[in-house]
Amino acid sequence: MKLGIAITTLNRAECLLEQIRMIQKFSVSEYELIVCDDGSSDNTIDLLEKENISYISSENKGIAWNKNRGIYYLTNYTSVDAFILLDDDIYPTMYGWDIEWGKAAQLHGSVTFIIPEWKKHLAFGNCTACNPGLTPIIAGSSIAFSREAFPFVGYMDNRFGRYGHEHTDYSTRYVKAGFGGLIKNDKSILYAVVDSGLELIPIVSNGSTEEANRNEPILHRLSNEPLFRQPWFNDQQQQAFLSEFKDIGYKITIPEWDILRDFDREFYLATYPDVRASGIDPVKHYYLYGRHENRKNKPDPTGDE
Repeated sequence: MKLGIAITTLNRAECLLEQIRMIQKFSVSEYELIVCDDGSSDNTIDLLEKENISYISSENKGIAWNKNRGIYYLTNYTSVDAFILLDDDIYPTMYGWDIEWGKAAQLHGSVTFIIPEWKKHLAFGNCTACNPGLTPIIAGSSIAFSREAFPFVGYMDNRFGRYGHEHTDYSTRYVKAGFGGLIKNDKSILYAVVDSGLELIPIVSNGSTEEANRNEPILHRLSNEPLFRQPWFNDQQQQAFLSEFKDIGYKITIPEWDILRDFDREFYLATYPDVRASGIDPVKHYYLYGRHENRKNKPDPTGDE
């Protein structure tokens, strides 16, 4: 298994460098690392260049946009099997932390980090890859997901702006797609969480409670939108986002990640009663089974089924 690790950072050069050293020290599996810098004004870039660490840096656009830089890079320019998004204030503390998180991503599709003091909210589990915790409260310090799960959800929603609730929306969409948690009978969500080998360091947040509170209505407003999101929402954003990658080599094409783009849920359920009767999400059925059985995922251009 090969891992992709994307670190998002802003004006924490010394913390970032120590984090990278800890990753280098404690990682056991093969991995590719990219640092996503959200317009730092300190010596972050100088240190990264001195240490020969790959990075993407552009103007400050907020957490969702910056994490999408890492997701886009890992999904389009590498062939890794699982992805780990790390904030710059969470460090590996044991050998093999990467194996545990990669295994958790592959077993469950998506997992997030649990802050130790939040374990009192656990409903089940012991927060390991084979037995993740289930909790209604999550932090965005570390998020891992698999290659197989990614096409159902895509990117973080940049409408959350600079800070707050973007990670909750992202993990919620994975659960709704059938990964990394469960939806209870009362429609509340329990998220799969892991703490193996990672530890938060005490450092002042770059965000604020006020910013997070302003984003809370957005979380509820977007809850009924389609699960898959692009990293942009208009042509201007697309042009700005892609311009940040114009000097980064060649993309690696993985066709499977594009097959769901035009998927028609209602057509699929109407065409295949066995899928409707099974109760499985039609998108998940098509991705796992239907495409291999040559089932159609949308009406023919002529309108003939």
